[in-house]
Amino acid sequence: MTIPRLQQFATGAVVVLLLIVLFVPLPSCSNEALVEKPAIVKHEQDAQAEDQSEEQLLQKKIMVDIKGAVKHPGPYSFRLGDRVQDAIKRADVTAVADIHQLNLAARLIDGQELIVPTKQKGKSSKSKSPKKAAADVPKGLLDLNAATEEQLLEVPGIGPAKATAILQYREDKGGFATYENLGDVKGFGPKTLENLKAYLIVY
Repeated sequence: MTIPRLQQFATGAVVVLLLIVLFVPLPSCSNEALVEKPAIVKHEQDAQAEDQSEEQLLQKKIMVDIKGAVKHPGPYSFRLGDRVQDAIKRADVTAVADIHQLNLAARLIDGQELIVPTKQKGKSSKSKSPKKAAADVPKGLLDLNAATEEQLLEVPGIGPAKATAILQYREDKGGFATYENLGDVKGFGPKTLENLKAYLIVY
């Protein structure tokens, strides 16, 4: 092959390459697509991570000790985010429970001591004073579910030990359903119950 023919062949090859470069479209990948795709993927990953984190948080367990006017006092396990209303349903409140004193919408806290109060009527503001004689204590003055230790000590026949026993029973059992329940308290026999009827009552 002569040199002129080689030059013609080379020139033709160059022309073909130029035509390919100029007229054959190449796959395009805009900068916008390159930027948006990673951003969308990252957003989806963040959303999935957030959902997983929230689910794990809701599955976390907490312990709450429920006491007071409930039928089944003791420690209970709850999910993080449960509320006071969930707690009193589990422990089953007694007939003397006063749930209106509680914030039922409040969230439970791990290690919390939840005390369900009893219904109280005729709170007395009397300060501690020496024991009164039997005639000085009006009949039916003290409600067993509302009387304080100081008030109980004013009743003839009730000393510090018996007053403490009444308060402990009230805390453990959630209150007295009837006056006769006083007989379940240590130190209160049938004769004592008969004598105290003039001073104690369950409303």
